[in-house]
Amino acid sequence: MSKPTKWRLEVEHLMACNCNWGCPCSFESPPTYGTCEAALAYRVVEGKYGDVILNGLTWALVAIWPGPLHEGNGRGIVYLDASAGAQEIEALEAIATGRAGGPIGIFMSTVTAGVEVRTASIEFRADGKRSSFRVADQIDVKFEPIRNPVSGDEHIASALLPSGMLTKQEDFYSTETFSVQAGNLHFEYPGRNAIAFTHTWRGP
Repeated sequence: MSKPTKWRLEVEHLMACNCNWGCPCSFESPPTYGTCEAALAYRVVEGKYGDVILNGLTWALVAIWPGPLHEGNGRGIVYLDASAGAQEIEALEAIATGRAGGPIGIFMSTVTAGVEVRTASIEFRADGKRSSFRVADQIDVKFEPIRNPVSGDEHIASALLPSGMLTKQEDFYSTETFSVQAGNLHFEYPGRNAIAFTHTWRGP
């Protein structure tokens, strides 16, 4: 039996979901509206899977969970960077689907109702309140600041998570645009929760 492939990635992470601002899932609580409908995108700042260098490559996930994430039964589509070569695609798929273990493996273990894997053109911009990502013509997410409903002033909100699995700090934003038309997953949630962070993951 071959040994599991070791990997390490510094990853920029962008996420939009149907929860209210400050997503309760970050604190192991049920989603605001019972279900979780989310789109996530990742860019490798620096890292490799075994000997395969993945710097600059991206992947994305769109998924729906019928209840709290820890109860599983999520279903989704993983999109791998269409600009990647064959070895890079194989490495990205192992990580993105959770097969390679690590923190993302624990997260993806909640997507138990099925994961489809595709390749696609992915646009990714990690820039705080101006962050955005787009996957072909199927996922379109643009961030904006959370604004005080009375004054219109921007809120600056972060959460420190010393025991966090995926990250130790999340920065919260709102979605200016959040549209998914992917396979049988169709939803739109402008004005809801958005999160950004950068962290280092290792596996298996």
